[in-house]
Amino acid sequence: MLEADEAGEKAKHIYEAHKEEWESLYDGKIIAIDIDANDFASVGDQFREVGLKARKERPGHHMFIRRVGKNPVVLRFR
Repeated sequence: MLEADEAGEKAKHIYEAHKEEWESLYDGKIIAIDIDANDFASVGDQFREVGLKARKERPGHHMFIRRVGKNPVVLRFR
């Protein structure tokens, strides 16, 4: 099981690696970052929608949910 700080750091590194692409495509949207697969899992307009979709498509994976762009709001779930 990942600790919250470790998961947060991994999600931050994944986001930074894809920042330019994701911000050009999804600015202001909510995305789920799959920490286990080191990639993007789902996108939408609401945290709940994105979280449910990511959890359904990738059960058991560690996810970070955040808003793309300058004002991120971050959630972590498994």
